[in-house]
Amino acid sequence: MIRQKSIFNAIVLVFVSSLVLLACEKSTFNTKPTLEFVGVRSTDLVQGDLLDVRLRVLDKEGDISDTLYIRAATSRCPNNAVNLFYKVPDIPEKNNVDAEIVMRFLVGVIGEFPIYNLNLCPGVDTVNFNFWIKDKAGNISDTIGTAEPILIRNS
Repeated sequence: MIRQKSIFNAIVLVFVSSLVLLACEKSTFNTKPTLEFVGVRSTDLVQGDLLDVRLRVLDKEGDISDTLYIRAATSRCPNNAVNLFYKVPDIPEKNNVDAEIVMRFLVGVIGEFPIYNLNLCPGVDTVNFNFWIKDKAGNISDTIGTAEPILIRNS
């Protein structure tokens, strides 16, 4: 009987401890937007290919309809870095926004918005992307990058 009571007390203690830990868990939604790299369709591209970059944005107030900043730089031609900004479309503001943004680049070909020219350096090179977002209140996320460089086979 005493052993069963000890086991019951241990189970209750583990259950209560788990509830306390869950209650103390930090929310994933913050006033400062959080930007996460989701992925790209391909990391090996040639002239004329489309490069789709998927990003996830989390924001507590949901006021992300401002600007997404993009910096693309190659290893062979670092002076040809491209700085772009993308006006995030107006979305209804609501608390705890969890959204995905897809940026589309057209490699080596002049395109029109929202497809950007990505002709950074002739020949074979790698491109590193960095992204950050600003919300309507002026809060800026941390800068994130692609998981790995994108190989560009540009002629």
